[in-house]
Amino acid sequence: MGGTAVESGRLDVDLASVLRAAHVAARGKRRSPDVAAFLLDIECHALQLVRELRAGTWRPSAPRGFFIREPKLRLISALPFRDRVVQHLLIAATLPAIERSFAPQSYACRKGYGTHRCLRVAAELMRRHRYVLRLDVAKFFPSVDHAVVRRLLHPRTPSPWWPVTERIIDAPAHVEPTRFYFPGDDLFAPLTRPHGLPIGNLCSQIWANLVLTPVDHLLASPLGLGTFVRYCDDLLVFDDDAGRLIAAWEAVVRRCETLRLRLHPTKCRLHRTSERVAFVGFVLQRRGDAVRVALKTENVRRFRRRMGTLQALYVVGAVDIDEVASRIRAWLAHARHGHTRALCERVLGELAFSHSFEP
Repeated sequence: MGGTAVESGRLDVDLASVLRAAHVAARGKRRSPDVAAFLLDIECHALQLVRELRAGTWRPSAPRGFFIREPKLRLISALPFRDRVVQHLLIAATLPAIERSFAPQSYACRKGYGTHRCLRVAAELMRRHRYVLRLDVAKFFPSVDHAVVRRLLHPRTPSPWWPVTERIIDAPAHVEPTRFYFPGDDLFAPLTRPHGLPIGNLCSQIWANLVLTPVDHLLASPLGLGTFVRYCDDLLVFDDDAGRLIAAWEAVVRRCETLRLRLHPTKCRLHRTSERVAFVGFVLQRRGDAVRVALKTENVRRFRRRMGTLQALYVVGAVDIDEVASRIRAWLAHARHGHTRALCERVLGELAFSHSFEP
């Protein structure tokens, strides 16, 4: 997405680029009142954003905070739509430079590097190696240090966009509180050092992926362990030498400390690949020369629960059959990336949608 230029260090954004960013940000969300109101008078709202960005007067608005409980309890910070448009503009201007720093083993929030491709690569590495080291960062998004984000973003951000970047980093957000200490910290460091990326906006996803790139490059070189995959903060490292993986674990702990991140105390573990290992919603296990890829039990349980809710909505006419079919197809498309044919047939056989409850 083009449409921005640098003139004497000034941010020069044109109307066409804002309109494109608005349409991209609106995908799949046009029924939202906030989005619909913006699109109803899109040129007027876009022109106002152009004026604010050019004059340097744009400021983030207050987000709306709420909790979700699936797949686990999380605090979400939802931005007003106009702020999401600005984030799409910023990412379009900075993503090429950010992408160049990503390792090929990093799969989160990248075009062509989605969940299912990551799963296929993990399964192939599982088939070829005897051991797998699973690493997970504790409270990843809430604990990301703002100074670390700034250090990584600064050389990858065009100077006219830097004030916008800083305002987004410093903007008030709904973030789960964390209190981690690192070497050299005083008693008040967790309170005085700004930290935390809000879950639920585009910049947080891209920036969080960038924050862990030093770990990727550590594994690939100098440790020479390019046999890994990372999806956001969930990391699998493969090798035939258990001692080498334990040494890598220790090195990653030290590197994470320099990034002011802490590995999860119970989720990190060295496995044989013949054991069951959970990753990106599936469970992988090597069996001889093959790898079984099963769907996590929690995923099936959540789907059944959602279908129960959808059935109730369908009975009262709150959703139509096309919406029901779309939800089912989406789950099947995900589930079928594993060895789940019998499971899918069994779950589909349980579904029954009608306009009235049976007595």
